[in-house]
Amino acid sequence: ILIDVHYCALNASDLLLSQNLHTFKPKLPMILGYEVVGKLIEVGTEAEKNGYKIGDKVIALNKERYGGLAEKCLAEVGDIWKVPSTKLVNSADLASILDSYITALVALERKVNLNENDMILINVGISGIGLAAVDLATNVFKAKVIGVCATENCANQAREMGAFAAFKYKDKKLIKQIKEIAAERDIKAIFEDEDGASFKKMLSCFTDIYKATLKDMLRNDSFAVVVHHLSREGRVVIAGTTTTMADVSDVQKGSFSITGFNLMEYKKKKPDVYRQAGDDILQFLEEGLIAPSYSLIAGMHKVNDVLESISENMFPGKVIIDMRDKEAAITKMVT
Repeated sequence: ILIDVHYCALNASDLLLSQNLHTFKPKLPMILGYEVVGKLIEVGTEAEKNGYKIGDKVIALNKERYGGLAEKCLAEVGDIWKVPSTKLVNSADLASILDSYITALVALERKVNLNENDMILINVGISGIGLAAVDLATNVFKAKVIGVCATENCANQAREMGAFAAFKYKDKKLIKQIKEIAAERDIKAIFEDEDGASFKKMLSCFTDIYKATLKDMLRNDSFAVVVHHLSREGRVVIAGTTTTMADVSDVQKGSFSITGFNLMEYKKKKPDVYRQAGDDILQFLEEGLIAPSYSLIAGMHKVNDVLESISENMFPGKVIIDMRDKEAAITKMVT
């Protein structure tokens, strides 16, 4: 299918690719941008069989083709979804939803099996996926969320999404803060004796990201690593941005397990689950259960200024590029 692009999300990976800093090495030349909202202007045979027609408004998650920062974008039928009929969500919001929310949903649902009233510690950092995980865990799974963030603005946003606790990361205070919150639910075992040492070691896999450069924090391809602990008081789950771990054998002993998750690899293995997750996310959106957000919106001709702003500031969430109003000024959406 061919899409007349209205909005395109600008992700951290786009910034890293533009500076040749990403671990993924693309075949050049390439057009950046892989989250797209627009209307279909050409429809192939397979798309027709699946009920798509010219004029349909769609969202594309084009992580294999990219090409979203252009007036027209080619995509595969398996990577597009029809825009929900709800009038409560605008097109710019839709451009920021699929990648982060599908990743968070599949990781929480398939890798952890998150349950109502589980306590989940989400290491948000500055990640859009982390904020999506907060939104889903709180408002869909009905879990108790603690958010750890790189900035106070990000922590505020996590609280607005429903996290019952969220704070800016402070190394010496983190364990104490988590203990105080866990104590309210009579969870103590994970902090005691050998388990306590193991918990701290596992936690460091996540919090070491705060010692990295902004460039490394932006690289959210190592996000969806999940750790969970079973204790006599209940279950605690840790999810979020992590540092890269070459050998985790010494931290997998006992009641912990650690699982890496990559959405594109998962899509190859279980395409039906990938498609269903996208359908579920859009259904949650129609029902008003989740509320995607973004940090900035700007016209296409401001894209270089936007890239510079991302590299200099730690914005929570994503940036949206308006492909129609190309001269639109940069507008900050999150305070």
